[in-house]
Amino acid sequence: MFIISLFSPKTIILALLIWFGSGFLFSQEWNAARLNVLYGSSLPLNFSNLGKIKNGIEVQTGTHFGISLADSSQLGHDLEGFELYFRAFNNQANIKGDVYVLPLNKIRVKAENVIGLESGTSYGYKDLSTDWVLLFSYTNTNWVDLNWANNQLNISYECGKPESEGGNGSLMGEDPDYYNIEIEFELVPTGPGF
Repeated sequence: MFIISLFSPKTIILALLIWFGSGFLFSQEWNAARLNVLYGSSLPLNFSNLGKIKNGIEVQTGTHFGISLADSSQLGHDLEGFELYFRAFNNQANIKGDVYVLPLNKIRVKAENVIGLESGTSYGYKDLSTDWVLLFSYTNTNWVDLNWANNQLNISYECGKPESEGGNGSLMGEDPDYYNIEIEFELVPTGPGF
C-alpha cells in the first residue's frame, strides 16, 4: 500500500514526461543564435532646446549589439548568415506621450558593422513601424561561428530631423509631452533549411 500511494498515477505520468522530455533535449542539436546587448538598452532623447526641436537629434552610438551564431552541423539546417530586423514593440501604433501621440516614423534606426561583419549590408536609416523592417544582413557561405566579442553592430537613432536634411520632419509644432516607445530587434539566422 505504501508504494502505491507514493507512485500515484499522476506521479508516474509526470515521471514519464520528464524522462521522455529529457531524452529529446539531449538527442537534438540546434543551431544557436543570440543577440547580446552590450550597452544602450534604454535611450533618452531629450529635446531640451529650440535647436534640437527644429533640427532633430541623432544618436550615432545608441545601442551596441554582439552577435553570436553557432552551426550545429545538422544536415539540412546550414547557417550562412543572419538578418537583423526591428519594429515597434507589440505593434504599438504610435509614440505615446502622457497626453499626446507622435507618428512612429518620427524615429528612424540604422545598423552598422563595428567589428567582424565587414561583408554585411547596412540598409541605412529606416522608419520605425509596426511591421518588421530589415536593418542589416550578413552572409558567409564558408561559415565560421560568430561570437559576440568579435562580431558587433552599432545601432544609431534619429528623431525629428527635417525633411530638407533627409529626415521625416522636424518636431516644430508638435505638442510638448514625455513620449515613450519600446523598440524590439529580431536576429533571424539564414541559410538552407531556414
